[in-house]
Amino acid sequence: MIYFTYTVRTALAVAFLLYFPSIIEAQVSIYANDLTVQPEETFTVDVTAQGFQNILACQFSVSWDSMAFEFKGAENLNEVFEDYPLDHFGFAQISQGKLGFSWIDFSLAGVSVQADDILFSVRLKTLREESAMYTFNFGGDPTAIEVADTAENILDVAFYEGVITIDGISSIRNKNRPDLVQVNSSPNPFKEKTQVDIHFLRPASAHITIHNLLGATLYEESANFKSGLHTLNLSKDIFPQAGTYLLKVQSEDFLVTHKLIVI
Repeated sequence: MIYFTYTVRTALAVAFLLYFPSIIEAQVSIYANDLTVQPEETFTVDVTAQGFQNILACQFSVSWDSMAFEFKGAENLNEVFEDYPLDHFGFAQISQGKLGFSWIDFSLAGVSVQADDILFSVRLKTLREESAMYTFNFGGDPTAIEVADTAENILDVAFYEGVITIDGISSIRNKNRPDLVQVNSSPNPFKEKTQVDIHFLRPASAHITIHNLLGATLYEESANFKSGLHTLNLSKDIFPQAGTYLLKVQSEDFLVTHKLIVI
């Protein structure tokens, strides 16, 4: 019954949105948070938003690696959506690591949430023991992406994936070592350029890489670094498109990962 009601709700939302006349530039951003988890750990990924103002309808899908994580539930649904709470989620493809979300305000009044408020959370359990990094993604499968406001505009939403790091079995011990190396960047997120400060507290033979979430390497540098600050001035030119990228600093003694967001 819940799945049937969700299907009806989604069909109505899509039909309703077809009447909206225009698509405007992104004013809404939707994020998933980054997490470091342990083998066998149960944890929640929070889906948050910025610019979520006067929204009349919202639907999209989230996904994860179903071989690495087991779905345990959807929770923390924002109170603005709570007309029929469970009906907003589509569970038909949960075994494939896909969850649909769909909501429409039949009162036509529209809703707003504060910046960085949680829209909903997804509870997962770690299945793998090996250290690895995975992404919590947004997309249009099984539920198509559609967000509209009370001015009858379909909004072009910017989505930012989350990174889930399993801190498990690895050949590198003591991976995150703030006593050996620290990484910061500003601004982040950024549009044109950002500065990455890598502070080596001791001399280290290290390898620095930047890659996208599919693993393609965009930048790399290896050297025997002295104690002190090593600065990278990065322009948007090395990044093929807006999205999330991962910077790694690795040696025999540590592996530090830092997320960069291009908007």
